[in-house]
Parts: sequence; structure tokens; C-alpha cells
Amino acid sequence: MQAIHQNHEIESKVMGHQVEISVILPPNFNSIKESLPLLISLHGGGGDRSYLVNSMNVYESLWENGDIPPLVMVSFSSGPVSWYGGKWEQFVVEELPKWAAENFNTRLDREGTVMTGISMGGYGSLKIAFKNPDRFKAIAPMEPAIEPSFKRTEGGKRNTWYRNENYDGLVWGVPFDEEAWLQDNPATILSQNADKIRASNLDIYLEVGDQDYINLHDGTEYMHRMLWDNDIRHEYHLVRWADHVGLSMDRRLKEALKFLAASLAGGLEEPTNLPLTEEEAAYLKWANEGGMIAGEPSPIGTRNLMHEDPERAPTIHASIWDPQKDLVMDDPDMKRAYAKLPPTK
Repeated sequence: MQAIHQNHEIESKVMGHQVEISVILPPNFNSIKESLPLLISLHGGGGDRSYLVNSMNVYESLWENGDIPPLVMVSFSSGPVSWYGGKWEQFVVEELPKWAAENFNTRLDREGTVMTGISMGGYGSLKIAFKNPDRFKAIAPMEPAIEPSFKRTEGGKRNTWYRNENYDGLVWGVPFDEEAWLQDNPATILSQNADKIRASNLDIYLEVGDQDYINLHDGTEYMHRMLWDNDIRHEYHLVRWADHVGLSMDRRLKEALKFLAASLAGGLEEPTNLPLTEEEAAYLKWANEGGMIAGEPSPIGTRNLMHEDPERAPTIHASIWDPQKDLVMDDPDMKRAYAKLPPTK
């Protein structure tokens, strides 16, 4: 299934200059009448709009297998070390989606807008979405270039050696504006905006290789822990044997895009409250009233209902444990998605 690639140059009112844009249209785009979701893809440091096109084989295989729905992908050249600072945020949140809607009939609503990015683009997708969680349905930051701190740390260390002060000065000024940097730091934004992010139900996919050459697995792990501690649901992958570039990237990109597709489809949650059949009710009565522990014959023989029908299994499983769970519902931590964990040392 062949996707369609286009390049465009637009005069951006927000940026005050021309912006180079790359667009990927799904197969059979011209025959699709309904508005399609929009996926914004942010390139990494040193990259440009061609980053999107370089993965055409990945997108086409996903469409071929039905793993992602028809959607329009857009990227743009922000500059090799823009860090998506300043007006780029407004461009991503407002001007780019409007341009895509006018030219490719993409959706403008939050439920139809998702974003991903790699390295510097992962950083950009985190900070832009955390500032505007009501604008995006889901984000999938890949190996984001973030530090494991909500304060700017000393340079020349494990997590800061790759910094270039001259490049940073182009974004945050000379002399360096520490406060401006903090306002862009995803961990700082999360610490200040956690309630809004949690309430928005922004779907978050976070991933990094555990052998990332510039040690971005440290900052990504820190972000995972911050999301956990702030009780913000997310999916996290620390990818074994994976570097910042290399052979792992195609399969990792596929997984990230599958997550965004699942979010656009409403998620993958499995119900735990389906009406019970007579057979299931008899089985649960036997299990919950002690027949299982006492060794009494099961009313369904040797069959295992939870293995027979995966769709109904969560309801059966929850019904077995509900009597015990109900006894601890006065524990306020039961209302959390994730527990408050003790220190590991």
C-alpha cells in the first residue's frame, strides 16, 4: 500500500518566516471523504522535515497490516537545535493544525490530534503537550532529550555532557536565562501542571533504549517516575539493547504509532463489568463461597473460564477478587491509579 509524500513551504504568520513542511498521506487518500486524524511528528536535533519521509516503509507496513487507521502525518523543519522554543509552540498548537485542516481536511479537535517526536522532538512533544494537555489526545515521545531533574543541573556531567552552550544560547539567551529554561523543562512543567495533565486524560507513551549513547534513558526513567508519583497513567518502555539510533528504531517507531492509533480508537481497556452468564455465576459462587479452597468439584468441571474467552476473562477475574477488594476501599490509596511506593534503598 503506497502512501503519498508531499513537501510544502508555507509563510508562517506565527514564525514570521517561511517554514518547510513534509506531509505523508495514507494510501487511497483521494477517495477518503471524512476528516482524518492529524499526527504531528517532531524531528530530532540536527534534523529537518525529511525525518518523516525516511520512515515511509514503516508507515506503509502499518497501513498494510491495518495497525494504524488512515491519518495525515506532518513534520516541519524547525532548525537543527531549535528545542521547539519560543513561537514554535504556538506554531505546533495552532497554526500547523489549521494549515493541515485547510489543505488536507484533517480534524482540528483534540480527539483527532496526536503527536510524536524523537530525541529533541521527544523533548518538544513532552513540553508542548504538558503545557497544552487539552489540545492533544495522545503523545508518544521517543528517547526524549530531557534531564533527570526539575532544575537545571551542572554541565559536563553524565546527563549534561552533550550540551552545547552556544546552541542553547540561541534558544534561551546570552547571558543564559535559567528561568526561561525551567519554563521549557518537561519535568518542571509536569511538577507545576500535574493536576491539569492528569485531569485531561492525555494518553502518554514514553520510551527509550537502555543503552542510549547520550544517556537519555536516565531522564526518561525520571520522567516515568514523575508520572507514576503524580498518578498520571502512561505506558513506558525501557528497550533492552537499544541505542539512540540503529536497527531497533523501526520496530520502536511501529510500537509508538500503534499506541497512538489505539488512543485514537478510544484505548484498549477491557471491561470488568459484563453481565454474567448462568455458568459464570455458578462458577463464581463456588469460588467465592469457599468451594475452590475446600476442594469441592467445580460446577464447570476442569474447564477454566478465564482461558476460554479472553474478552470475558477480566469480568470473571474481577468478580472473584471483588469481595476482598471491597474490604479495603476505605484506604485512600485505592483511589489512585498507581501506588505511592517506598524508596528502593
